[in-house]
Amino acid sequence: MNAGKDSRRNIKAIAPVKADIESIRTELGLKSESQVLAYLTAMYRDQKDKKITLKDHQDYMRHVEDVHMGN
Repeated sequence: MNAGKDSRRNIKAIAPVKADIESIRTELGLKSESQVLAYLTAMYRDQKDKKITLKDHQDYMRHVEDVHMGN
């Protein structure tokens, strides 16, 4: 692997999502956005295995829509 080349990929997100990621990073005392995303994906997998309710899923999807529509 080339030590001088950064192999990380950029993840594009709208400003409110980036702000949430930064807030979570600060609150949890994590060092990077990558650590926040790793935490959130672990949480997602954990919750998915616990079979979240349809209402929970709908609430999460509504939140995604609201954030991306600027509500």
